[in-house]
Amino acid sequence: MDTASPPNLAAETHAPATIDTAAPQEPAAAKPAPRTDDPASERPTPEDAAAPSTRFVDTAAVTLIVTALLIRAWAAWGGYFSLDDFTFARLAAEKGLTSDLLLTPYNSHFMPGAYLMVWAETTIAPLDYRLVAGVALAGMAISYVLIWLLIRRLAGPRLVALVPLTIALFSPITLPATLWWAVSINQLAMLIAIPGALLAQLAYLRTGRARYGVIAVVTAALALPFYEKAALVVPLVFVFTVVLQPQTDLPDRIKAALTRFTYQWGAFVVVGATYAGIYLTRPLDERSESAVDLGGLLGNAATNSVPSGLLGGPWSWKAIGAVDASAHPPVALRTAAVVIILAVIALTVYRRPLAYQAWVFFGGTLLFDVLVLAVGRLQLGSGAAMEYRYFTDLVPIAAVALTLALLGPPAWAATWPQRRGIAWPPVVGGTRVALANANALVLPLVVALFVSSLVSTVKYSNRWHDNPAKDYVANAQKSINAMGRTVDLYDGAVPEQVAWGVLNPTNFPSRLMAPLDLPINPDPDVSDDLYVLDPNGQLSHASVTSAKAPAGTAKNCGYRIAGKRVPIFLDKELFNWWWYAELRYTAKETVTIPFNSAKTLGKKVTFEKGEHTVWVKVQGPAGWITLDDAPKSAGLCISYAAVGVAAPGEPATP
Repeated sequence: MDTASPPNLAAETHAPATIDTAAPQEPAAAKPAPRTDDPASERPTPEDAAAPSTRFVDTAAVTLIVTALLIRAWAAWGGYFSLDDFTFARLAAEKGLTSDLLLTPYNSHFMPGAYLMVWAETTIAPLDYRLVAGVALAGMAISYVLIWLLIRRLAGPRLVALVPLTIALFSPITLPATLWWAVSINQLAMLIAIPGALLAQLAYLRTGRARYGVIAVVTAALALPFYEKAALVVPLVFVFTVVLQPQTDLPDRIKAALTRFTYQWGAFVVVGATYAGIYLTRPLDERSESAVDLGGLLGNAATNSVPSGLLGGPWSWKAIGAVDASAHPPVALRTAAVVIILAVIALTVYRRPLAYQAWVFFGGTLLFDVLVLAVGRLQLGSGAAMEYRYFTDLVPIAAVALTLALLGPPAWAATWPQRRGIAWPPVVGGTRVALANANALVLPLVVALFVSSLVSTVKYSNRWHDNPAKDYVANAQKSINAMGRTVDLYDGAVPEQVAWGVLNPTNFPSRLMAPLDLPINPDPDVSDDLYVLDPNGQLSHASVTSAKAPAGTAKNCGYRIAGKRVPIFLDKELFNWWWYAELRYTAKETVTIPFNSAKTLGKKVTFEKGEHTVWVKVQGPAGWITLDDAPKSAGLCISYAAVGVAAPGEPATP
């Protein structure tokens, strides 16, 4: 049994590399535990006079946090909403703050907390990405601070602690959770809950005060309404507790964790059971019955996407839609990342034999993420593992695992109340190899990670900034409001680069921009002034050309409409769909007569005196139209008749 004392920082960072072959020593009698809440217990030891000061380490950490937030602010501020974002905003605008909104499942997600956030942000500033970006940055700031406090508590004021912090702050894996609203409303709470719950649990282990255990439970409970994957916090807290138990043997540590914190685990079970009971009663989306490529997902995640992302990759991205992207690291980076991570694992386990527990902590989370991905997105295939939004939670966990593997337990861990009378067996093993001048490696590592992540972040952000939806919505809002009246608008699908057709009905202008409450009358049955949004979102007069009638034969009239029924035949028949008929006409007096087509019968249409155009909504199939019972005195003449899609014509002017 290894009964060595906790490793001294100075011995690790300033002594030449050595191998400890001394025989195990008998444990010394336990000494009374000093106060565990004394900040002095975290300060470097007198022997570590050459190490950077506590203030220097904390200042460097704050500098890194501020730098990370500034970079994310730049990345977010030039962006806009994308894809599912519009669906969430539409649901909030149409349903309001109701149970119908809060309890609506979305892709099998049960997320009343996320819907509450969507409703609040949509109500305060409809489709204003600045508010969304600001909230996301505030959440990330909280997460960053909690991660540093957790690393700081585990590592003490050591310079090497800046390495896992840099990974947590700058890894591009968390980019979607910062920039993409549909991801952040789910995962932001989880990114706060993971370090928050672990930090509270660490305080509970350190002091034995029950209030910290309660905080850990409450933190996990508050994250669940945003994202069911936040349930991961519970096993994370348990494994974290097991790793930090004083016993040497794993079964003894598990038993100690279970018996010492029975009430807390009971509270976690109550929270989990309550959430599961509610979740399982909600209707879920139908699942595909296709086979799950679990091996492909795990292989892609473990060798291609996650390793490069933790080291600042992927350096290049594969486009998904107009602005989103999946990781597409070059082969050299993939290979180097896997080799580096395996080397770090091997070195840390060799230095501290029980450091494998820290990597089990990380590897178990990776496997959990892959299993969740396999169940929830199996129709996407193994390529889904290249999308970083499915692995956001791995970043803070990787930072914690690296901290534990590199540095082991904090020096003050030997003073925890439960260790009285127990000889101290280091939690992650005694140190067999101490690295000389380890602090000299910190700056190059931090800079390398920063530069690597900056390359990836800039490339991702450049795509994110080039969002066609931003100009489309801005142009539509401006041009519609400029009309100064309610606009009859053809509600045809927006361009695919603005919103995919699979998002139907969100891909129609009236639904896409529902939060803006624009003065529009979408798809009127009859209109004497129909407008269309062009591909750039500018308002234009409608023009129908799909199926046209040949020129009429009446001199200076075209089709003379008088008598019981006048048929007008088109040059082709349109299939069963909703279309618009455009009729250009002159009339000597105003008259209202029936309009007919295949499935549109007896619709009353008013033809105003003078020269005008009228648009009539028609249900196909359409190969002809008729106008009935027009008095001869009306002098109604149709000079142009067509049925089809209302396309953009001349630009609209107020």
